[in-house]
Amino acid sequence: MRAPTRRLAGLGTGLLLVASLLAGVGAVPSYGEGGGSAQKKAVQKDKRIVVSWKGEKKRRVYQKSANVPGIGTVDLMCRPKSTQVRIRPNSRAPETQLWMAKFEEKAGRDVVAVKNVRVYTYSTAADDGRGGTGPRAHEGLNQKPGIEDFQKGNAYGVISQRPGRNRAGLGALTTPVTSFKLTWWWERFDYPGHQYCNMALTLHTDTARQFGLSWHGTAEGVAQASSTTAIPGVGDAVVTCEPGSNAYDQTVAFRPTGASPEASFLDYEYIQGEGDVDVHVDHVDDLDYDPVTGLLGPVDLPRNGMMRLWVSVGGVKRAYVLSSYYVVNNDQNPALNSCEVAATPLP
Repeated sequence: MRAPTRRLAGLGTGLLLVASLLAGVGAVPSYGEGGGSAQKKAVQKDKRIVVSWKGEKKRRVYQKSANVPGIGTVDLMCRPKSTQVRIRPNSRAPETQLWMAKFEEKAGRDVVAVKNVRVYTYSTAADDGRGGTGPRAHEGLNQKPGIEDFQKGNAYGVISQRPGRNRAGLGALTTPVTSFKLTWWWERFDYPGHQYCNMALTLHTDTARQFGLSWHGTAEGVAQASSTTAIPGVGDAVVTCEPGSNAYDQTVAFRPTGASPEASFLDYEYIQGEGDVDVHVDHVDDLDYDPVTGLLGPVDLPRNGMMRLWVSVGGVKRAYVLSSYYVVNNDQNPALNSCEVAATPLP
């Protein structure tokens, strides 16, 4: 793990001028087409949907849907020929992401796969608008083409949104971030009339405790290299994502509050890629408070993956899920660099 205290230096005055102009762009609560100027709205909401059926019932319910505040809808589907979770944003103009860590058993092994389901119009700052996706996207829960006779698993993840990559990312997130937990179990799919399926999705949105950072292009990244969010009962969450090809920081840290911050500690794990759990999940326990910096951490963000973080302050442990994607070292075309981090409490 890299040393977490290095900072940008030696930037040209022209770049700083562009960055200062971008810093004055105000955030809006909706990143859709023609987003308005209303203030950020507070949301605290929990929702659970279940798809469950068996046998030859004439009116099977194969699909349930739920609202994702500020973003759109999510569908949970279990059909004999289609098992999936699907996201449909209200607008395709922003960058909408559903990150999910899937845990299953495969060929007698415990495996994990990190998936990023995206809906967007502009894939990069150079996109002319024809390189985007359709209005919705999904992640299948089966392990191979066709649906297995039997399968079970669980997942957790985070759904977030920021402006499209053709626009400035605008720093700290202003639309709600929603976390979720998902379980699935189906069996006897090879035997019509005897089939069974149960899938459950729990969603959690709490704008008072979410945090994150988004910027698109090195010029904006210079001005939006860090965000600090006050979280009730915890303190400050600090995300740093500096653009640059050498010796820069992409980290997350907490500045605990309360009478005894020195008693705080942080557990965390990285989940990246796909394969055996013991290879692709890296867990660290009991990271101590640093009395010099006043921080828990900082610890590195995954370049393209997820984290779970358990921050303990005042004897209370709180669990977070975080998604992280960044490209910070494209020196030939700095406009294509980007950083997109979103974190919110787990359900």
